[in-house]
Amino acid sequence: MQHIILALLTMPIIWFAWKNFKQLGRLKITRPDLADDELQREQMRIVMRIVACLLSLAMLPFLITLTL
Repeated sequence: MQHIILALLTMPIIWFAWKNFKQLGRLKITRPDLADDELQREQMRIVMRIVACLLSLAMLPFLITLTL
């Protein structure tokens, strides 16, 4: 049962991280009007979302096993 719950919680997190990876890769193409500092700020915002996804994926198995 824990594996099913973990899988159901993991899939949306991976989808959100993948969506951010794609957005990061296409940022210069989709937003060519950004200045260098604005582009860097936007890249850091996207990277921090990806890092948050990875951290939540790392903590999720421990939280599931402790609570269930």
